[in-house]
Amino acid sequence: DANGNNSISTGIKGSVMVPFDCIIQSWTILSDVSGSTSIDVWSDMYGNYPSTSGDTITGTEKITLTNQQKNQDLTLTSWATSLNLGSILTFNVESASSLKKVYVMINVIKLN
Repeated sequence: DANGNNSISTGIKGSVMVPFDCIIQSWTILSDVSGSTSIDVWSDMYGNYPSTSGDTITGTEKITLTNQQKNQDLTLTSWATSLNLGSILTFNVESASSLKKVYVMINVIKLN
């Protein structure tokens, strides 16, 4: 649940709309305890919402913890990193173990 009282389950956990054209630079994931998770990120425009697994932008570098409390990917070599104004990012938990709270941050650079 959103309060972190229950273990994280699989499935879609939220979506955010991108407010400007940008390039994704990195991701960071933090947790209150050590555990494991794999989170896929899907991107689609409003007219095509809801996003599906076919809209993944993560390539082979899903957002992950593997018996960790924090992790980062600063290179994103397999991600589709270009996002347009109005893109909707959807976060889908594919697996989770021993976790009740995680925080995902996506670092972007705004384009003109």
